[in-house]
Amino acid sequence: MKPLLEVRELTVAYKVRDTMKYAVKNVSFTLGEDEVLAIVGESGSGKSTIALSIIGALPENAVVVRGKILFKGVDLLRLRPSERRDINGKEISIIYQDPIAHLNPLRKVKLIFKDLFEDHGVEFNIQKVLELLRKLKVPDPQRVLESYPFQLSGGMAQRVFIALALVLNPKLLIADEPTSALDLTIQAQVVRLLREVRESFRISMIIITHDIGVATSIADRVLVMCDGELVEEGSPEEILLRPKSKYTANLVNSTKTLYEGVMSWVY
Repeated sequence: MKPLLEVRELTVAYKVRDTMKYAVKNVSFTLGEDEVLAIVGESGSGKSTIALSIIGALPENAVVVRGKILFKGVDLLRLRPSERRDINGKEISIIYQDPIAHLNPLRKVKLIFKDLFEDHGVEFNIQKVLELLRKLKVPDPQRVLESYPFQLSGGMAQRVFIALALVLNPKLLIADEPTSALDLTIQAQVVRLLREVRESFRISMIIITHDIGVATSIADRVLVMCDGELVEEGSPEEILLRPKSKYTANLVNSTKTLYEGVMSWVY
């Protein structure tokens, strides 16, 4: 069976004044149907650049030097902007660490959903939205739909953002640093929510995170990035118990206490 997503020798650089700073160097990996893949590494390791390359949201000073990103056999890097817009939100969705910052503060939640449907030429179905919010355990979803984003708590906004990402039934969900800068209790809630999404929606997922503990608690397979390069790949058990590289071993040791704290809340 062909993978849902295949990244081949991806190399991305940023133009900084008169120099080129390479953020991703010759990275290759695959993602299967219904598989959860975590890409973990420190800030600057290149993991978020990979996510932005997949959704076509690299900044203007970024250059894809070489490589392919095949989604269902189609090279995303060769698509026109209009073709990208058709895929993003409908076939591939992304959720961010700070959902409120990415929701239009001047639009009620109901209208944000309506805008998404209309942007993709799909008739707005409020009953589908309400059903999805209930499935994501949003209390009083009708009230939430009539609220503005700034009226929602952080946890509620995260669930609304996930609902936006899922409502058009995408094949791939990318979560970019979903637990960064959160305390243990909220981290545990986000981890639990992503696990529930995985189990309920049978969707392929890529988790971008600096926390190897969070990565191994969700993913089927973990990629470890360092300085733009893929240094290790393996199952959560292999990464946690039998790391092959010194860099991975240091990541495991540095996050062991935090991981144990998060998982004590998850379970």
